Amino acid sequence: MQRYKFVGILQEHASRRVPARAALKNYKLKFKMKKLTTFLMIFLPILGFAQQDSVLTGKYSWAAPSRQVQKNILSATLFQGKVHDFEWLQMNANTIAPAKKKTALKVPANEEHLLIIKSGSLTISLKDSSNAIGPGSIALLMPGEKYALQNTGNGPCDYYVLKYRSRKPVDIARGNSQGGSFIKDWNKIAFKPHEKGGVRNYFQRPTAMCKRFEMHVTTLKEGLKSHDPHTHPAEEIILVIDNKTEIQLADKFYKGAEGTIYYLGTNVPHAIRNDGIGTCTYFAFQFE
Repeated sequence: MQRYKFVGILQEHASRRVPARAALKNYKLKFKMKKLTTFLMIFLPILGFAQQDSVLTGKYSWAAPSRQVQKNILSATLFQGKVHDFEWLQMNANTIAPAKKKTALKVPANEEHLLIIKSGSLTISLKDSSNAIGPGSIALLMPGEKYALQNTGNGPCDYYVLKYRSRKPVDIARGNSQGGSFIKDWNKIAFKPHEKGGVRNYFQRPTAMCKRFEMHVTTLKEGLKSHDPHTHPAEEIILVIDNKTEIQLADKFYKGAEGTIYYLGTNVPHAIRNDGIGTCTYFAFQFE
């Protein structure tokens, strides 16, 4: 009888501990779920936003155009995708063959285009004027702009086309109030020397797609660095047009030469150095 009574006592104590263990297990589970929920609430929006940027910070290069987009124009896409301030950004390498007639073109109503001459000569007809421009010259074209291109030279003309659409609504009035579409001729832009080399300032202004778009060309003396690594909210594209360079992007280093394009996402630490013999020259343009 004593043995059965002892077993009964044990069973009674065990039955009391079971709910306590279950409650403790349930509490631990709830605590873990609460921590997981807090983590997801904090980091999912950040991760989700970061994943929207599909053009990665890094090095890109000129590629021989092979896709026909007009009768006498070939094109190759160098990179494209979403970035911090643009829902779509595309960089193309284009070549236009000599022709007796102009090629009429129009910028889509929801895009802005930037043309940069790489080699050769190109005549751009814009509004009521035509301008024959060469390497280093550019044209910034507002949404819906009609223009025409003609290569009157003896060989092909190579040029870059940057196309982009803002995440915010197109502001045509803002773009037009700042002068609308325009052309900048390399030969008419003053070179301003400084201790590290020099600079050519192209423009800094709002556009229909950007609250600020700034472009300049830097010349660096041999072995020098533009500046120590720094950051800024504006995204930036660096386009090497002469000699060799080395750039630091965050904790990575890339070497490039004429035709190399470096894309820098928002707030990426960066610094570029002249890695060749003699001076190096490159475009730098920021947009936000």
